[in-house]
Amino acid sequence: MKLPTAARDYDLRDQAQMRNLLERADVQNMKRGQDIEVSSARLILTSPNGTRYSVTVDNSGNLSATAI
Repeated sequence: MKLPTAARDYDLRDQAQMRNLLERADVQNMKRGQDIEVSSARLILTSPNGTRYSVTVDNSGNLSATAI
């Protein structure tokens, strides 16, 4: 995230904008102790040799991994 340059003097609107930006970015972060759901995005895992795999699940709960 690239934050805007700070105002030279305190500016209430600037601070409000900064807080809004930080709050929106924080919502996108994964949190400890919370479930992680991946719906329309892909789950990509990288093996020790660097191969990347897309992991999917079918309607029976079977997992599969496809090299990408």
